[in-house]
Amino acid sequence: MKRILPLLLVLSLGASAFGCKNDSKDGNKNPGDSADPGADPGPGEPGDPNVPSEEERNTNPVEGLEPPTAILEAGAFTDGPVWHAGMGVLFFSTPLGEGALYRMLPDGRVLKVRDGVLAQGTQPIGNTVNAVGEIVTVEAKRIVRQAAEGGDPILIAASYTGVDAPPPDPLDPNAPPPAVGDGQFDTLNDVVARKDGTLYVTDPGYFATPTVNRIYRIDPAGNVQVVEAFDDIPRPNGIALSPDEKTLYVGFSAPVAGTLPFIRKYIVNEDGTLGEWTKFTDIGPEKSEPDGLAVDKVGNVYVATAAGVEVFKPDGQPWGTIAVPEKPTGLSFGGEDMKTLYITTTGVKIWHMKTKLAGLAQ
Repeated sequence: MKRILPLLLVLSLGASAFGCKNDSKDGNKNPGDSADPGADPGPGEPGDPNVPSEEERNTNPVEGLEPPTAILEAGAFTDGPVWHAGMGVLFFSTPLGEGALYRMLPDGRVLKVRDGVLAQGTQPIGNTVNAVGEIVTVEAKRIVRQAAEGGDPILIAASYTGVDAPPPDPLDPNAPPPAVGDGQFDTLNDVVARKDGTLYVTDPGYFATPTVNRIYRIDPAGNVQVVEAFDDIPRPNGIALSPDEKTLYVGFSAPVAGTLPFIRKYIVNEDGTLGEWTKFTDIGPEKSEPDGLAVDKVGNVYVATAAGVEVFKPDGQPWGTIAVPEKPTGLSFGGEDMKTLYITTTGVKIWHMKTKLAGLAQ
């Protein structure tokens, strides 16, 4: 997701700016009206359509694609896209200024879900769908959930406590200890939901002094813990899970001078805690600014960067890059067959394109 700079831009964006209906009802039988659980089904037994075939595993997901086309003239910076399968709609945010959360119907009509309030730090930024079909939104200073069809947001957390990270490597005398104690969120950015209810959230700490960037884990009971805290590592940004939910990908967007941005992958333990991490891939050049992440059913990782959408194999090797007319900020697979990739951007449009492989809505 795009780095949130000082929030000075105030949007006057409303449903009318998108050329959508003035009311919040779209008809009883239309997409977007009722909210069945929205998380896409996970991988199952052989023969399950969610389990990739050998042919799919060997498919180049970039080669021969039609270029993306604009589906929405948003007129503003957009971010945090996530597809809600139960409603058949795309949720997205406009995070700058006061901010707002929207849902877009398949035909491009857009309805505002709610506004943010800059002074309260409630500008919607990143979104995901939990296992019961609620929209989970990270705002600048808090994490909330709400029924996908509307209603008031319910607070999940506005602060963190302690850590569940392992102690520093005793063989590395320069390894900083993890942060311990209670604290307020600084600038939350992205979120992904595990099917057991666990949430993983990034906080790039754009306004913290001194700078401390964090990754949080929120267990199904709502307890928030710092998984890792960094004071000298590029800012944690986009976040996504592998199809089997055994790997968590985290992008780091602002490299230390002389190094490249990169994607880490963490082992996800059975109880939702995180184990060891390794580098998944570097993202070049130094100013590539990797942002939102998406994953297809094979486990290929799609990264929003300054170059477009860069796609990597499950082993971190590159497949190639999909060119996008505006700089991407966020990505989400959607559509009835989950083969539409939605792309939010720093420009004024939301783009979409057909893909070869079905993806995950997260």
